[in-house]
Amino acid sequence: MPCFCAAVAVTALLTACSASPSSTGSGGSPDTGGAANSQQLAYAQCARSHGVPNFPDPNSSGGFSKATLQQLAAGNSQYQAATQACAHLLPNGGSGPTQAELQQSWSDMRTFAGCMRHYGVPDWPDPTSYPQHPERPYFNLQPVGIDPNSPQIIAEIHECDPLLHGNNPQHLGEGAS
Repeated sequence: MPCFCAAVAVTALLTACSASPSSTGSGGSPDTGGAANSQQLAYAQCARSHGVPNFPDPNSSGGFSKATLQQLAAGNSQYQAATQACAHLLPNGGSGPTQAELQQSWSDMRTFAGCMRHYGVPDWPDPTSYPQHPERPYFNLQPVGIDPNSPQIIAEIHECDPLLHGNNPQHLGEGAS
């Protein structure tokens, strides 16, 4: 999927699954982390059983790497169907992100785009509205000819990935915003 359209599913999944006190103000607390992590593990197992065999288990904090999920979305035609089939297993029941989470996603993705340009991908676009869900952001890479599977792009995605989690690494400084 060169247009990175599946980033919407990635964003919704990660908004629901990688919430932490530092990024959304909810989830990740000691008393709820175990239940959410087991839901995310069930979600990962479901995605694998629905045609995405490389879908990762959640990390130790109960989230999924956005870069990894974006790569899976770009490289597996079954990804979107699997994420839809398994959405009911998400901690929020697959109902989608709240308005505040959507606003945070737009902000994080704009910052991520600036980071990608800062780190040597000058044509990386700003997020745009996903056609089927205009309230959700995604990166349309096709018109600018960016291959999300190229080694350089994968390296830069890895470098900028923390910004999609609401983090602002010190080494990015002013140039990434």
